[in-house]
Amino acid sequence: MKNNIKKYIDKKGMNMKQASELSGVPYRTLQNWVDGTRIPRDVYQIEKLARALDCTIYDLIDFE
Repeated sequence: MKNNIKKYIDKKGMNMKQASELSGVPYRTLQNWVDGTRIPRDVYQIEKLARALDCTIYDLIDFE
């Protein structure tokens, strides 16, 4: 599973700290997702991030 989280954070003109604060997703969780050390498992958290970045879960996560 590949993610495009960093791409969408950059596209929005934010850094990870700002995305964390705006979405309510803990910074460390977001950092782990971007680094690939953990995968998003909580659909509610990834949904919050998608809303904050004005995109969809499917934009952030490549399920193929």
